[in-house]
Parts: sequence; structure tokens; C-alpha cells
Amino acid sequence: MSQRPLPRYFVSRANDDSFADCLSSLDPCHAIDSFFVGGRHITEREWVVTIDSAGYLRATEGDRLDTLPAVVQQDLAFNEVIGSAASRTLDCSQVYTFYMEALEQPPETPGLNDPVYLFGTLYGPFPSSSAESQRGVEGQLTINRLDLLAGVVDGARYAFNYQDASTNATQRCFNLLVPGDREEEIAQGKGLVMAYPLMPTEVVMGEPWNEIVVSGLIFDLLSALKEDMALEKVSHPLRKLVLPVPNRAWLEHQLETNGWSIKGNMAIRKAGAHMTLPRMLKTALGELIQDRMPIPEQGTIDDFISVAAQTLNELRDFPTSRIKTLRNRVRTVSAEARAHGSRSKSAPSPTIRTPQGQNLPPQTAANRKPRNNEWMQDFIEKHRPQDAGETRLTMMSNLAAAAKPPETKLKTKPDWMNDFSGEEAGKENISPASGETKKERKNEKIANENQGSADWMNDFK
Repeated sequence: MSQRPLPRYFVSRANDDSFADCLSSLDPCHAIDSFFVGGRHITEREWVVTIDSAGYLRATEGDRLDTLPAVVQQDLAFNEVIGSAASRTLDCSQVYTFYMEALEQPPETPGLNDPVYLFGTLYGPFPSSSAESQRGVEGQLTINRLDLLAGVVDGARYAFNYQDASTNATQRCFNLLVPGDREEEIAQGKGLVMAYPLMPTEVVMGEPWNEIVVSGLIFDLLSALKEDMALEKVSHPLRKLVLPVPNRAWLEHQLETNGWSIKGNMAIRKAGAHMTLPRMLKTALGELIQDRMPIPEQGTIDDFISVAAQTLNELRDFPTSRIKTLRNRVRTVSAEARAHGSRSKSAPSPTIRTPQGQNLPPQTAANRKPRNNEWMQDFIEKHRPQDAGETRLTMMSNLAAAAKPPETKLKTKPDWMNDFSGEEAGKENISPASGETKKERKNEKIANENQGSADWMNDFK
């Protein structure tokens, strides 16, 4: 296998498995980003980053964009029509893409701008004449905490937009431009990494956006930064701020699981409840856990980005010189490059089908072995000194799982029994009290609905 250049701050897995099964032949199922790559002495060319149903990334350049599947073309068209077409040029000679699966923030690291570790799969560099650039390499990327937080804030304006067919709402896929090399290399247009904290592969086919994942990522970054500010006794507005939570329904469910009851905006500890709470709950409620605690409000992705931006702006000596250098590599795409990159398509030629001697099963995501994240532990153990505290590990899959509503078991009877009772499927066969009329039951139902409406409206008072 031919060697290819990798960013200085990226370390591949210790064994040869990092190169195994990281090259996909599946067609992309969604676009997740688009930008131009070029510079003062390099022609600007448009690039589109896509993902397939098995979770592999692929970067497609300029003249080959019309070969992308129809569903990807639809993603690109919607993103452009809504006004978010590729509007930035990365002034560089090479760029990498990174499927981010986890973030580790080691304990007991002095200062606010701690080194943090991103785990995932690296692709590139692009452009490249070698097909090996499309092969993913699993490993660890080391950057600083403020590099990551600034990457989220700076990349928010370039998020890729989708239309959610189920709700007709617009969803977004956020990207992070982070440094993968020394400042001197970044200044020369090398070592730039586009990172994508994405939903896990089992749901990415239908949901390429990552708003809830990035919200949770920012929450964990700000929470760790807030803790370090308290330890370092740094005066900053973040120390007094009650952070919103990415998913309040999930938080309430976890509190109830740990023996708390929820009354409006208050969490009340029941007798016999767990005296210790998971770190996520302590971070949301505060270290001083009392018997009655107000529950933080739920924040949107825009809320978290706003808090992150304000936090960075209030930090002393921010931005760092490396962040300044990285920001200087991003500029507005030129009109000439946009005109040259316009995608004009001709009608597709008719497909000629010929008999095949053998019918092979199509390659799908099911053919791929499930991701094994155990290799991350090898890196994590090396980061932790003896007698160190608990490391803060943020898994993208856990953030995505928290976005799902908790399962509720309904007391229903089999649908086939309704053939005998004449009732609608899924409703319990509860006989009304003797003497109760249909009109009385209807009035009682209306009163219950009104009471329910009044309860949730109290949250806004």
C-alpha cells in the first residue's frame, strides 16, 4: 500500500486494522458539505463531501459532481436554492475530511485551552491523484479545546441545509474546520481538517443532519471549560451562567430513573433516591445538589452557538495565533470560480440492460461489519496518568441516542380483538362507570385536555 501524507497531529491506530474495511463502493446517500479549494496560485475548484449508508465519507471534485446520485443532487439543489451554496474557499493546497465519533477531554490538565482528542476516521488529502485518499484511516486527532470550540462557531454560517420531509422544516449539518498541523504548515495551506460530528451510521441514511449532536458537543465543551474556570479562579461570565441543556425531555427521564420526580420546572428528590448522579446530570443541575432543583431550559443549536461565541469573545488572549492563521485560510469564493463551478447537466443517456450470467447480491450497509470502538480505549488509557480523575468522553452515538424520546409502554390489547368489540385499534376496553352518559364522558375528556394545555403553558409564564 502506497504511503500518503497525514496531518502531523493525527495518529492512526496501532495495528493494521486501521486500513481495513475503510474503503466503500456504495453510492453516496447524502451530501453533508460543499466548499471550494484553491488559492492565489491554485485554481479554485468546488468539492462536495458525501456520506453513504455505511457511514463512509467521500470527496468529489468539480467536473465529477454531475455523476453523483439523484438524491445527492437534490440535497445540493435545496442547499443552493435556500441561499447556502458553497460560498467559501479554503485557501490551501490540501484538505482532509474527518468523520468524528468521539471527543475526549482528559482530567487535571492545567489551563483553559487544554489539549483534547478527537477519535474517528480520516480521509484525504484532497486534491490527490491517488485513490488511497478515499480510503479512511481510523485514529486520533489532537487539537486544543479552543480550536474545537472556535471551529464550531466559525463553521456555523456554512452549515449544509436539508428539508425534513416529515415536518417540512429545515435541518442543518454542521462542520468544523480545525488545524491538523503546526501553525507554520497551516500558513502554507497544509494540514487543514474538515471535521464532521455526525449521527451514528444506523440512522445516517435518513437523517444526515447533526444539530442535536453538535448541541451536545458544545454543552460538554462549555461545561468542561466552566469547571476549569472555577478551578483556575478565572473571572468570566460563563461561571455565573446556567447553561441550557440539549434535550430537556431526556434530562427529566434520567432524573426520574434516578429516583427524582418532576413538578413543572422543578426536580424533587424522592426518599431513597440515588445520592450520587451521573456526571451529565450534575453538570446540568450544578455540583451542589439539593432536594429541590430548578431544571434548566432546553436550548436550540443557535442558542449554544451564541453562548459559545460570547464565551470565546470574553476570553483573554483570544483568538490564539494558530486560530488567526486558520481563519486567514478561509475567504469568500470568487465570482470566476463560482461561474466555472456551475453545474450544467444534460439529459441522461438511456440505460442499456444486458443479460448477466450471474446475479450477485447488491452491496449494502448490511455487508459492512459494525464499527468497533474498542480501539479508542488504547489511546484513552495512554492519556490518563495514574490516580487521575475520570476523563470526560463525549460519544456522538450517545448524543444521538439521547435525542430519541424514551420508550413508553402502552397498555393495549391485540388489534385482532377489536373485531369482536367493535372498538378502534390500540384503545383500552374500559367500561364507563354505571350511569355515566356519553355526554358526561365527552365533557370530562374536554376538561382533561384543557387542564393539560394549562400545564405546559405555565412553562412560558
